[in-house]
Amino acid sequence: MKVYDRERQDWADGRREHDLQTDRDLDLPRQRRVVQRGGMVLAAVGMCFGVWAFGWKDEPEPPPPPTASEQEQEQQQPGTEPSNTGPDPSDTATVAGAALPDGYEEVQDEEGFRIAVPADWTPKHSASQYGIRVVNYSSPDGLRRLQIFQVKEFGPYDSLVIAQEEAAKLDGYERIELGPLEGASDAAAEHEYRASEIAGESDSGTVRHVIDRRFRAADDNRYALVAYGPDNQDSAERELIDTAAAWFCPPTMTCPAPDGS
Repeated sequence: MKVYDRERQDWADGRREHDLQTDRDLDLPRQRRVVQRGGMVLAAVGMCFGVWAFGWKDEPEPPPPPTASEQEQEQQQPGTEPSNTGPDPSDTATVAGAALPDGYEEVQDEEGFRIAVPADWTPKHSASQYGIRVVNYSSPDGLRRLQIFQVKEFGPYDSLVIAQEEAAKLDGYERIELGPLEGASDAAAEHEYRASEIAGESDSGTVRHVIDRRFRAADDNRYALVAYGPDNQDSAERELIDTAAAWFCPPTMTCPAPDGS
């Protein structure tokens, strides 16, 4: 006679059912042990979760951030002084051209810009293809001069690269330095060089020292200041160009004087 085995979902005869029943009887203790172990594992997991949840619930919350008044009280505690990371206003040595060098004077040129040059220098104006007229301030002996003109190119450094290509064709050309000024980003750049020939000048028979600075001014236009002089290593051109740049104010603009006057 066949019987239906519900556990195995199959029909079996009586003998087969007897064998299956024997297997089930032998397997029953093992199943009970598995159930017991499973219950113990679940109990342990539940206990750990309860301990964690209880400890997390009782953990103190972080203190709220200090209020503005509390921060002010901390900053004003005795024995502490506020830090000052800015420049010292009394340190005028960090301000380029803070005072005019001896023998220099402030000049309001007829082209509308302000500048500072040696007091006994005279200007000469000539036509320009762009912007203001070209202005040359020259020393009485004619050996030194400062040239001012407006630059058409958008970037000061790009303008100098073009000018350097032309300067490199001069007799005796020797480049000293070419690049943006430190800390000026793309607002200013400088080309310093030596040459025994200068365009627009008669041959003096001496090596000339030139500093060509191009920069973006307060009116957002680009200008050039070019200092020429004998190559005698006396830093005269450096003083000339730095002073002129510090005191330069473009046409139609009002700029504070570097010395505070």
